[in-house]
Amino acid sequence: MNAPKTVAQSFIEALQRRGIEHVFANAGTDHAPLVEALSVMKRAGTAVPAFHVVPHENLAMAMAQGYYRVSKKPAVVLVHVAVGTANTVCSLMNAWRSNIPVLLVAGRNPSSETGHTGSRSVPIHWGQDVFDQGALVRQFTKWEQELRAYQSIDALVDRALVIAMSEPRGPVYLTLPRELLADPDRCEPIKPSAAPTIAPEPAHPPTAAIEELASMLASANRPLLVTSTVGVDSEAREILEALAERYALPVLQSWPFAVNIRSDHSMNLRSHAPDWLAAADVVLTVDAAVPWVPRRTSPSPDAAIIHLGVDPAYASYAYRDFRASRLIAGSSKAGLQMLADALDRLHIDQQRIDERRKRIAELMEKAAASRRSRIEKARREKPVNAGWTAHCINSVKSGNAVIVNELGVPFDLLEFSGDEVFFGETTAGALGTGLGVALGAKLADPSRTVICCVGDGSFMFGNPTPALLVSRVLGIPVLIVIANNGMWYAVEQSTLDIYPESKPDPASGLPLTRFGYSPDYAALAAACGAYGETVTDPEQVLAALQRGLARNGDGQAAVIDIVTAPGTR
Repeated sequence: MNAPKTVAQSFIEALQRRGIEHVFANAGTDHAPLVEALSVMKRAGTAVPAFHVVPHENLAMAMAQGYYRVSKKPAVVLVHVAVGTANTVCSLMNAWRSNIPVLLVAGRNPSSETGHTGSRSVPIHWGQDVFDQGALVRQFTKWEQELRAYQSIDALVDRALVIAMSEPRGPVYLTLPRELLADPDRCEPIKPSAAPTIAPEPAHPPTAAIEELASMLASANRPLLVTSTVGVDSEAREILEALAERYALPVLQSWPFAVNIRSDHSMNLRSHAPDWLAAADVVLTVDAAVPWVPRRTSPSPDAAIIHLGVDPAYASYAYRDFRASRLIAGSSKAGLQMLADALDRLHIDQQRIDERRKRIAELMEKAAASRRSRIEKARREKPVNAGWTAHCINSVKSGNAVIVNELGVPFDLLEFSGDEVFFGETTAGALGTGLGVALGAKLADPSRTVICCVGDGSFMFGNPTPALLVSRVLGIPVLIVIANNGMWYAVEQSTLDIYPESKPDPASGLPLTRFGYSPDYAALAAACGAYGETVTDPEQVLAALQRGLARNGDGQAAVIDIVTAPGTR
């Protein structure tokens, strides 16, 4: 007689039916029914998602983010009760701020002491019992829920994924009590309301608002488009590029998280154009949570400022006060296409467009000359200038590479054709995501070259030992490039921004900014089965990167530790 199907088995089946391909798991005692269910299902030849052992929850959450950016499919992260949940929070904050859908699933400590298959069996089941486990993540998720008796696990998984994939997208949290996982499932399976790769359609912006915006841009002398994340959707990026080229609309990338516009595009101001921003008469921000930093530069008080996006007010930000003449809610991709169509219907003075194009070309040439001078100077600097590292990465990366940058190299010196995937820092600023993002991206598309640029602090935060272990076990080699300046440069620079008269000690710098010792990261790599190399001379950088990528080609991860001058990344 066959044993009845458990809720744990139904949960795994629900993931499989909804197209979940990967579960990044760090299991605990709460997962015993899931472990048994997987064993039973595998012996029976039942199709299940790939469950990967990831020995740190921060790394697992980061892998889910990298996997989504390349595959466009959500993944599941499975962790151990409250303690495992706590370990995800930094990376979870990044997913929340970058609108990446992840289904985070945690076990729930057994509540019964005796009388049930899943009752408490070890002392930690008392110590790990908390009053409100969901409170750990409630601020950083779109939805959180705990499975209750007689609820359909199918319905909960379905709802979780639909909410995660609804705009604005983001992580969701589901807890599964051990007793309920071990119970027989008395609910009938339900048909998914939407496969996870079929997201609910976002609303289009109002036509009247877009037409008004088109009229404002058509009459502007110094318009400006500002974006941070529109390039997450390559189709939206292509619409933006065509629009900017046709009407000579310069594009500023503020705190860029993606390739929002090709590097060689005639309207790409990259991430720094304070003079144009200050003089702009019409500013359109598209998917830009922080379009500028007011204490440094802002648009003119007379400028019209319009914000476009699925949530142009950024309701999840506690305090945010960027002036707005108009907030237009709706899909940015649809809004940009509607804007292009609306502009095409207007009779615009072509001479005005041509004159603006000429002014921008002059500005772009000055910026390009400045970059060339910066690179030429960096070529000879010791310690290595991170700008030179960026230039060398341009020389070795493939046309469809994935570049992950977590305080590793300066964005403006990276060159993108548009086919690459770029993963920048999020506004959450929770360091330690880069390594996992790189691994998740490689898992999503093993044919792509993946280069992960991190500061030495970000490398330490990123769980390097588990990361290199996972890389080896799963056969997903990536190139990790460390910008090793031996300090928290962002902390020192932030202090000097506020207190410019502060005088760092010549030997030890400002308090709380220097590590005082740099581990042998190349040796750490070797201990984990990866290739490791330390670089101190700028003439060695290009060859070291080439050696690292060659090792990737042989199936081995590589860590290139570059001793880097502070303040150059």
